[in-house]
Amino acid sequence: MMKTRLRAGDKVKILANELEPQYVGKTGEVKKVYCSFDEEAALYRVSVGGTVLRGVAMDKDLEKC
Repeated sequence: MMKTRLRAGDKVKILANELEPQYVGKTGEVKKVYCSFDEEAALYRVSVGGTVLRGVAMDKDLEKC
């Protein structure tokens, strides 16, 4: 079973977001964690101020606060 770096409920800083660049640098919360087909990676859904962002983030896109 894959271990993820982040869990639902973790506070994160958004480092990159190609779909919604206005959220880069903002702090949000991991809402859901998905396993990807690659056993080494996880995908995350993040919300900022109650708004769930479009798309999914990877580990490199987020920094745990």
